[in-house]
Amino acid sequence: MAAPRKSAQQLAAREKARAKAQELTARHEKLIDLAADFFEQQEQADQVRADAQAKADAILAKAEEDAAAATRNAAGTVAAMVAAGEPKSAVASRLGVTGAELKKLLDLDAAERSEATPVAAADAQDEEAPAAAQAA
Repeated sequence: MAAPRKSAQQLAAREKARAKAQELTARHEKLIDLAADFFEQQEQADQVRADAQAKADAILAKAEEDAAAATRNAAGTVAAMVAAGEPKSAVASRLGVTGAELKKLLDLDAAERSEATPVAAADAQDEEAPAAAQAA
């Protein structure tokens, strides 16, 4: 049998090399596509976390507002108990709070009342001015 010609061997070798290169290129392209999918999914996961954090922050802010309102209402109740003639020590004992906590609640109620009073007084003055003008 005759030996294959050198050029035929080189041609076969090049074809084999091209086929192997195409396999590697196809595999490389597939890996690039998969990596792109990975990065998209990571971005989506980060966005989901950011959205959840924003919602959680909004819920916590609302809860803080609601808790502050409840605390102001509790302070008003404490002030009403003291205004009813009950000694502060008895009110503190009845509610299971310390004297310092009771004082803090009373101070909070006083601050709330002082903030509300100027607005109410201004409204009353605004209502009295037209009545005085009509009387004159």
